[in-house]
Amino acid sequence: MSMPSRIAAACAAFFLVLVVLVAAAASAVTAVATRPFAALWHAVVGDSQHLEHEFGARQYVALVASAEAHAPTRAAAEAVAFAARRIGMPYIWGGAGPVGYDCSGLTQAAYAAAGIDIPRTATEQLRSGPVKLLSRLRPGDLVFYGNPAFAHHVAIYLGALGGAGVVLDAPRPGEVIRLDPLAAGDLLAATSPAG
Repeated sequence: MSMPSRIAAACAAFFLVLVVLVAAAASAVTAVATRPFAALWHAVVGDSQHLEHEFGARQYVALVASAEAHAPTRAAAEAVAFAARRIGMPYIWGGAGPVGYDCSGLTQAAYAAAGIDIPRTATEQLRSGPVKLLSRLRPGDLVFYGNPAFAHHVAIYLGALGGAGVVLDAPRPGEVIRLDPLAAGDLLAATSPAG
């Protein structure tokens, strides 16, 4: 086989491998884009009878965009954007990125990306304040669950959808970073790390 024939054969083999890789990548992207959003976008409690309403991905994307646009400070908007880009990543106990987060690891990383240092655990984040009224929540505020002695969970407030507050959080082991209802039995307090 002559040198030009070998080069032509090698180029053809390379092109074939490239086509297979591109097809596999396209298939993977299509699978991700078309899988049901149920794993990432969660129902939000929205009415006085506590009936569950499911909202579509378009409404959740609009909520995240609105939270970024209406955050009271640039840092709060950057924290929301950082956390939103992590939707779908796994909850990892003690995780602070880049492959997964726990609740306070996510909030700490989000605000660090916005240039604001906050403590590592939910209780320490709550104590670092300043505490604000739950009735005055703004996008990017941190909301805490538990009791004054121990905050067992923290989430980032986004705003309201269908009349109910929505948070972005890393809820628990076995789950992914997602949107959840603000309402909970032991909703405790909120802070505004971005001022």
